[in-house]
Amino acid sequence: MFYISTGRMYELAKITQNLLNPNVRLVTSNGAVFDGKAGREVTLLGAKAVELAYQVTQVDKLPMMLFTPKKAYFTEKIPHFIAQNAGNFDESFGYKEIKNLAELKKVENEITNGVILSRGNLKELKQANEKLMVTDLLRLSSSGPDNIEMIPLSTDKGTAVKQIQKEQGVDFDHTFVFGDGMNDVGMMHEAKYSVAMGNGLEEVKKQANYVTETNAKDGLAKFLEDYFKDEL
Repeated sequence: MFYISTGRMYELAKITQNLLNPNVRLVTSNGAVFDGKAGREVTLLGAKAVELAYQVTQVDKLPMMLFTPKKAYFTEKIPHFIAQNAGNFDESFGYKEIKNLAELKKVENEITNGVILSRGNLKELKQANEKLMVTDLLRLSSSGPDNIEMIPLSTDKGTAVKQIQKEQGVDFDHTFVFGDGMNDVGMMHEAKYSVAMGNGLEEVKKQANYVTETNAKDGLAKFLEDYFKDEL
């Protein structure tokens, strides 16, 4: 069984899935939305967490994107190159702007996860991170130094992997995971074969049991080829 595990929303991840084949399954929204044995399983961020994130980001007008499995919203206009680098944007996908708190309240109970982006001033992002960390309303992660990933409390890619293992009868010793960002660390703890990509963050490499080549040099394929060659 193969899964794409990503911070992207479900509908965006399906674009990649469709380039491969329909048998590939999805873990999306950093574990908040994934393909379970009985269908898609969804965990919501929660209205209080969404409103808190809005209040925190409005101080310095930090761009924020909020996601449901099928829709995406933004609170400040995001330059395309920044959003693309955050891995949560596709030119063909429509985003709706949230202009005020009243508009946010209409959709806050549908949000699964979100991402706060830096406009270049990492100090502002750090301050926002500190304000969110002191609450017990949500979980924070990051796919890079220029963003804050917001996930439902007690949820990450690792919790999704653990639930999938339970449902599918697959144990720790027969699980492979590959990652490059801090939002991949949780699932690395759920697999005997936790593999950091060569282009991954140094902290991720420290957490993984193996390190392979970069994504540009087919690191994932090389690791699997070497592993199964030795097994044979």
